[in-house]
Order: sequence, then C-alpha cells, then structure tokens
Amino acid sequence: MAAAAALLFTPLTANEMLERGLRVLGVGMEAQARRLATTNEKDFESHFGSRPTVIADLWNRLHTTATGVPLLPGKHFPSDFLVALHWLRIYPTEKGRKISLHIGEKTGRKWSWLYAKKIAALKEELIQWPADWGERIFTVSVDGVHFRIEEPLHPTYKRDKQYFSHKFGRAGLDYEIAISIFESKVVWINGPFKAGKHDVRIFKEDGLMQLIPQGKRVIADRGYCGAAEVVSYRNDLDTEEVKEFKRRALSRHENFNNRIHTFKSLQELFRHSHEKHGIAFDTVVVICQLELLLNASPLFDV
Repeated sequence: MAAAAALLFTPLTANEMLERGLRVLGVGMEAQARRLATTNEKDFESHFGSRPTVIADLWNRLHTTATGVPLLPGKHFPSDFLVALHWLRIYPTEKGRKISLHIGEKTGRKWSWLYAKKIAALKEELIQWPADWGERIFTVSVDGVHFRIEEPLHPTYKRDKQYFSHKFGRAGLDYEIAISIFESKVVWINGPFKAGKHDVRIFKEDGLMQLIPQGKRVIADRGYCGAAEVVSYRNDLDTEEVKEFKRRALSRHENFNNRIHTFKSLQELFRHSHEKHGIAFDTVVVICQLELLLNASPLFDV
C-alpha cells in the first residue's frame, strides 16, 4: 500500500519548495520575482532551517520512506509541513506564530508535532552505524551536547542535581553524537540523558563503547579519559601531525554541534516535555544529516 501511494506522489523541486516557503512567510509571487534570488534563499533558510534543496528532499522522503508510515499523497500540504520547520527553527510561542504566520494555535501545534515525529522517524534510515570500518584505526569523533530545560520539580531541593548541566549552570539534557571521521555523516545519536550524567559514563554504559570494533579507536576530548582503552584524546606524546589530526576532528565535531544550535527550539530554554525534546533533537539532526548527505553543506575534511 505504501509503495502504491508513493507512485501517486509528485515530488517537489527545490524552486517549488522555495516559492511555497516564501508564501508562508507572506512574500507573494510578484514580490519574490522582484527580489534577488540570494535574498529569497537566505530568508527561506533562516526561517525553515536549511536550503530549499534539503527541505524539498525531506518533503519527498516523507512520502516515499520505508521507515514508519509515509505521508499519503493529497492528504498533506507543504504549507503545513513548513509550519513545523518554522517552529523548530524560530521556536515562536503559539500566540506569536498566530500573528506572524496567521495560523491558529491548535492548528499550528497539530502540524508542528505531527511532522516533527515523521521527520524524527527518518533517523532509522539516515543515521546508521557502518557494518565495516575498513583498515583505518580511527572511526568516529564522539561528544555530548547539552541543551537547557526548565528546572524539574524535586521533592526536597530547588534543583535536581541529576539534571545539572555544568555547561549552563542549570538543568539540562544531554545527547551523545558520533560523527564518522573520514566521511561527512553522523553515524550515531543517543539520548536524552539527564545532564548530570557524565559523558564518559553515557559512552561506557549506554551502548556506543560496545559498538567500537576491536583494535579501533574514537577521538574525543579529555572528558573521556575514563575510557582510554578505546578513546584517543590529545596528549603530549602525540606527534605534531597527530595532534593536528585530533584537533581538526574535534573542531569538525563542534561545527556540527553548532549547526544544531542554530535551531532555536534547541538553543533556547525548552518549554515542553523531555520526550518532546527528544523528538525535536532527532528532527533537527535528521535535517542537519541531510545537509551532509546531499552535499549541501558538508563538514570539512580531517
């Protein structure tokens, strides 16, 4: 049935998605034609999180994916899909969105979470651990990334130390990300975890360390020194070439983390449940992963 539905679907081009996105923002066809192409594209990306080529590909994938339940042709509209991306990128309040996009509060909420869940489900096909790492010793860079949340209620104390993020000095959630060192792609995400749990504990106790093949190494910062049997971090015994290699791998990873934080739903204080934060995180990483896979904005080589 899903395959039959996919045959009825007509994909959107990048230009068609650009046109629809600008119309959602209130820029009509005549105004689009008068403006510079770069202005149209920058406005689209700044409000929807990525370039029209990436967002069009994402929309098309949602109709043809074998993961989860694909969108049915004729039952969904790009304008509603774009409302969800606008929410992830700008993170407006429902009242603010009602004014800026002229969409009802309940309607905006409905589409935001429906499409966020659909996009998040794509991680199963887009973020995969390689079956073979070849002959290279180094595999991935790994790091934990923290996000701010509202302080959870604690029966005794004002703050629950299990959620305390040393990066923000307040409650947070932590996610583990692994990026292939020799390819421009994310190969592992895990979380959310309470930010008070140290990154190396997450690495050792929650799955990733067990995936590292015997004789292979990952690159991380010194916070992972408790897993020195598989983690390689910068040290004084490295040659200058190895030091530079590790520095670039970690800098490249930080570049990806910064991309995630351009989405204000993850940059600002999150107003929803931890479960929904996980959905938002997975959705944003899927979008950023597509940028890498489509070569729209690849990571630099190590």
